[in-house]
Amino acid sequence: MALTEPEAKVLGALFILQPTQALTVRQLCRTTGLADGPTRRALRRLSRTGLALSTHQSPANWRPTHRGRLAVNLPGYRDYVAPSTQRCPR
Repeated sequence: MALTEPEAKVLGALFILQPTQALTVRQLCRTTGLADGPTRRALRRLSRTGLALSTHQSPANWRPTHRGRLAVNLPGYRDYVAPSTQRCPR
């Protein structure tokens, strides 16, 4: 399965987390530089394909699955693993 650029950015941001850590959508927006809509669409697809999962709290916190960590570590996606300092657009 090929990842879109927003999916790769989101999964790359999740990849750098420790196994017990998770990020909210807002935190992912700040980390990736993506707007809310593309971030949520990427998370939905990553969740459906088993590459990311959310916690059952409000707001939802997201973390990568083992499969997600393996996928983003493939050569074509490694550039997306480095964290970004961009702000989430309003």
